Amino acid sequence: MFKTNNFFVISNLKIHLKRYKSALIYSFIIGLIMGSIPFIYKSKEDFRVKQLIREQRKIQFQNKEKICKQDNSDYKKFLNLGFPKTAIEKFNICMKAQ
Repeated sequence: MFKTNNFFVISNLKIHLKRYKSALIYSFIIGLIMGSIPFIYKSKEDFRVKQLIREQRKIQFQNKEKICKQDNSDYKKFLNLGFPKTAIEKFNICMKAQ
């Protein structure tokens, strides 16, 4: 009796799978999309943060460069005296020190 009951359940399940195949596929796709929304949102926020950090570092580098190339800096003094290699060395030292 249990085997015949099990057979009806399996055949009934097969019939329902054939009949509602598209509904099951759509439900799976919707569940997949809903499950990935937090991951997409977090990835988008991480990208924004990394972009802001990159911009901030670029601005800091430009500010360091302005400070090291001021009129009263060692870089300008050696460059005006005609020592470009020494001026570049002083500039590099200034950039590392800042």
